[in-house]
Amino acid sequence: MMYDYDLFVIGGGSGGVRAARVAAGETGAKVGLAEEDRYGGTCVIRGCVPKKIMVYASEFPSAVDAGRAYGWDIAQNGFD
Repeated sequence: MMYDYDLFVIGGGSGGVRAARVAAGETGAKVGLAEEDRYGGTCVIRGCVPKKIMVYASEFPSAVDAGRAYGWDIAQNGFD
């Protein structure tokens, strides 16, 4: 079987998907994309984005304390 692409992208992470979309959308290129696992890559699936969510969650108790400084009556009953 023969394939004919103008661009072949290896890796379906943020950069690879963006490169494929730009090439196809802006130039009309015929694009192939190969990904070993799920689209999204390390950053989206198990790197940057999940880390940012965990950091945000860890900072939540200090936000409750800041709310008290503004007059909010907030009860912190724990975390499960």
